[in-house]
Order: sequence, then C-alpha cells, then structure tokens
Amino acid sequence: MTSRYYDVVVVGTELGPLAAGALLAHRGFRVLVAGQGSPTDGYDCWGYRFCRRPFRMPAADAPILRRIAADLGMSPLVQQILETEEPVYQVVTPEARIDVFDDPARTRAGLERELGGAARDAEAAFAELGWLSGEIDKLLGGDLVLPPEAFFERREVARAEVQYPFRSGRELEPVEGPATAARLRSFLLAPARLETAGAPAASLLARARQMGGWLFGLRSVRGGRDGLRALFQNRIVAQGGDAQPRQRVNGIAAAKGKVQGVRSAGREDITLCQVVLTDLSPRELAPLVPVNAWTRRFAALVENAPAPVLGYAVNLGIDPRAVPTGLAALALLDLGPGLGADLLRVERIPQTDPSRAALNVSCVVEPGREDDILSGALRDAMLDRMRWLVPFLDSHLRVLHSPWDGFGPLDLTGQAAGEAPPVPRSEEIPTWRLWRPMAEGAFGVGIMPHRTGIRGLLLSGGQVVSGLAAEGELLAAWGAARIAGRIDPGRERLVRSMRSKVEL
Repeated sequence: MTSRYYDVVVVGTELGPLAAGALLAHRGFRVLVAGQGSPTDGYDCWGYRFCRRPFRMPAADAPILRRIAADLGMSPLVQQILETEEPVYQVVTPEARIDVFDDPARTRAGLERELGGAARDAEAAFAELGWLSGEIDKLLGGDLVLPPEAFFERREVARAEVQYPFRSGRELEPVEGPATAARLRSFLLAPARLETAGAPAASLLARARQMGGWLFGLRSVRGGRDGLRALFQNRIVAQGGDAQPRQRVNGIAAAKGKVQGVRSAGREDITLCQVVLTDLSPRELAPLVPVNAWTRRFAALVENAPAPVLGYAVNLGIDPRAVPTGLAALALLDLGPGLGADLLRVERIPQTDPSRAALNVSCVVEPGREDDILSGALRDAMLDRMRWLVPFLDSHLRVLHSPWDGFGPLDLTGQAAGEAPPVPRSEEIPTWRLWRPMAEGAFGVGIMPHRTGIRGLLLSGGQVVSGLAAEGELLAAWGAARIAGRIDPGRERLVRSMRSKVEL
C-alpha cells in the first residue's frame, strides 16, 4: 500500500478529463494528472514548427465554454487565446473558392460571386442555421448530463426534448431541401463532414451545430489544443493538485465494483483515489482493469463499445513563395472522391522564421482503410491532391513528416539541420481517434455513458459526446464532474454550485 492519496486521478491530457479535473479541483478535490507521456500537439522538425493534429474552436461563444471559464475564474485568459482570422476559413473546389468571414454579409456576397444563381438560397439557409444555433445554445446552456443515465438526468433531458425542436424530425430547410443547389449544400455541409467523421446518420443537432458553429463562431486558439489544455492543467496545479506529465498509469486497482487506486509504471505500490477520469475507450481500459474486478456492465461495455475511425495528418515544410496568395489559414479542399482523401483540411502553421512555411494536411480515414496509412498510399493520395492546390509543390517542398504512420521525416533538400522527431517502432505508432455520433441516444450526440460499471471509473471526452468537436469534450467534462462529485456524499454539496444557468 501507500500513503499517497488523491480524490481524483486524470489519466492523459485530453481536454475532457482535464477540464473535469479542473472543475473538481476548484471545489476542493485533490487532483493528480498522470500525463501518460503524451506528446504535445506542436513539435519541431528540422527548423520547422509542425503539429500533430489541427485544432480550431467551432461555436467559440458556446455556453459550455463560457460557463466553465467563468466557473474556474479564467474567462479573461480564455478570451486572450481565442483569435479571429480573416477569412475565418474557406472551401476550395474545382469550380469555386468560397471565403467565410466573421461578417455573414461578406460571406453571402462571396457565395453570390462564386456560385451565381446557386447561392439564391444562402440567405434563407443562414437564417435557418442562425435560428437553430440559438436553440442549441438554449438547450446546451442548461445543466444536462449527456448521455443521461440516472433518473434525474433522464428527466432533465426529457424536458429539454419536449421544449426544443431536435426530436421533431423536421428537415433542416433549406440546407437539405430539394430546392437547394447541390453546390451550396456541399459548401454548408463540409464542416459537418469533418467534425462528425463522415457519419452518414448524424443527428440534426450535430449537423446544425457544426454548420452554424463554423459559419458564425469558428475561432483559432493561440497555442492550439496545447494552449487550452495548459489553462486547465495550470488551474489544477493552482488549486493544490499535481501534474506529472511523464507518469504512466498502467493499471487501475478495483475491488467490489469500485475504484481503489491506480498503478503507475515503475512503482510497486498504488496511488489511492476515489475517481479516475479518462478519455480512453472501454476497449483501451480493459487491459488496465484486472479481469477479476470486471463487473457485468463493464464487460458488456467493452464488448459492445463502437470502434473509432481514425484521423490522419501529414506536415509539409515548404518555401513560403509556393503558398498560393489566396489560401486562407484554414481551407477545406473538396476535389471529389479519392483514396481516403475526399475532403482535406489544410491548415497553415505559424512559423517564427519568415523564410519557412508549413502546412498541416489532414483527413478522416474510413474503416477498413487503415492499411493505407501504414503503406503510405494515403499520404501519396493526399500529396496528389495538394499538387492541385499548390502549383509546383514538388519544386518547393523541403520537409515531409507525419507522426501517424511510422515513417521518419523526409528531407527533400539534403540540407536539413537541427533535431528531427524519432522514428517510432511499429508497436508505438499512435492513433488519432475520431468518434462518430450515433443518430439514436440523447440528441444524436451521445455515444458511450460516463459510468463504466466500475464505481469511480468515468469516461470523459469525445467517446461520450461526439459530433460537437471541442464543445462536446467540454460538455462531457461538465457531466463527468457532476457525477464524480456525487460519488463522495460528503462532497456533494460542493458540486451543487455547478447547477447554474448561463446568460444567453
């Protein structure tokens, strides 16, 4: 045994568990963050600054972000790292390049210029999406735990379902109406195709939120996902918690269906705790929990949990003169069907050296196409698409690297200097998981429950609320923190302060 004790152990450094840990630390819970040795999203390669996965904040004025920021007393800090770019993003097709601005009127003008008569429904579509966005704000501004399980959680969601229109079966007109031009519909749905991981049956709420969240509230975040995670981790430490980035939890001790503590790599004893928060899926948790500690519910969750789809990204270090003048900091490249690269997300990565430019190119990998990553076929297909977007790409490409396929960085000039990321062994290649929202369940965004069947072992992150990007991770964090606070009856009154509405 050990004398080390924490109320809560956060496994990993993803947004959902970190935000939930920060909310609990703010209420007097002692929190440990075991970083699992997770690398930061930003990294250096031969003098270039690359990123592992892109990050933007759709619906940046969403009630859940404002609520958590206000609760933790860091609203000014959050506002400082949220930035608006012009254009906010653009959609590029063989026929048109459509820029989206923070001012919807400028966006509509661009649609009319690029699509001509096909943009006649844009004003009505924008009005419909604006109305739906307001309804979603009202819905998610409440104290809902998604997906609901306990009696009071189900009652709150049932009341919301009656009050708001997302269970009515109403079509999202005119975005999907027969009168809407295909080119306008494709433009509006492009963000939803990315954020819902290509889910064909995504709910009205998920599709409406992604379209409206990108059109009216997309913001870049200074420092990317790393910057937002650092805010939550610093808040945990400021409230007396501990953050140990290199510590790895390789086992969860449980008895009689309840968490007892965690086992760390290189230590024989356990760290005692009441709650473990994680963004791992049940199948990833299974090896960490001794089989004799499994409950029936945990076993069923492991067996029936949906598998994620994968994301893939490759970084290009290029001569800045090769970057097209009209290319926005974030572009969605839609060139039609291709080898797992139907829709590419192209994001410019800021560099300190003006003689360098870097692009992060990413896409969603359909199930069954995972071998295309390891073989390099997907990377080649993405480069073919980029040659259309960036003329003379091959003549200006200097460094090529993806942290997701096991290939080492490629120096195309023979003059690279400085450090490069190591080549991982095949068993160490990380995966970038994306969760598809399910049409059934709470508003079509709930996938797996917070509760795993082992008391104190809680899921929090995109595997709980999907289809809503970072907003979904924060919604999962709020729900997990409320549930965790009730595990210890002596602390429950501290969590009652989380029942607070957000002014809309």
